[in-house]
Amino acid sequence: MLKKKLLFILPLICLFQLNAQEKSNITLRVEPGFLLGSNSENLGVFINIEPKIKISQGIIIGLRFGLTTNPQKFEANADSPFLIDDKSDHSVISFVPTFDYYLNENNFRPYFGAGLGYYLVSQVAIVNPPESMSEGSVNNQIGFLIRVGLESGKTRVGLEYNFIPKADIEIPDGQIIGTVNNSYFGLSIGFTIGSGK
Repeated sequence: MLKKKLLFILPLICLFQLNAQEKSNITLRVEPGFLLGSNSENLGVFINIEPKIKISQGIIIGLRFGLTTNPQKFEANADSPFLIDDKSDHSVISFVPTFDYYLNENNFRPYFGAGLGYYLVSQVAIVNPPESMSEGSVNNQIGFLIRVGLESGKTRVGLEYNFIPKADIEIPDGQIIGTVNNSYFGLSIGFTIGSGK
């Protein structure tokens, strides 16, 4: 009888310990922010959602899912009769594995981080002469993230730079009419959901 009880209780204890470990090591960070230096006439903002796992005292890895609006910097070819509509909204979706290193375990914890991932770029509105509209396609890009900031409790303020290589803007007939640079610099305020320091 005692053996049966132990066989029943032992998995529960293991499950509880596993849950306790997950609660202390796994968190979810939500980081809204805005772009600094966007060339768009529209508001440039972003939101990042990032599950994170604490590997050691100072090392945390994660997977950042991001949505950014209006980071674009367009350059039209000089000989092209087409105009790029830079007044329309434009977006980038990113999937970036990340690495953060915290410099201490104090109440105010400076950190720096990096990531390399995939950036999905939206289509670009093109004005065809005479005044008809179409869309130009832009290839998705592999991009690089660097970030620094300060964390206190479950809140952190950070600066991040996302380097996304310039991409050609191609219209349906295959003609390249310009380029777009979607790299952006942003300021964010993050909030952590879940336990763990």
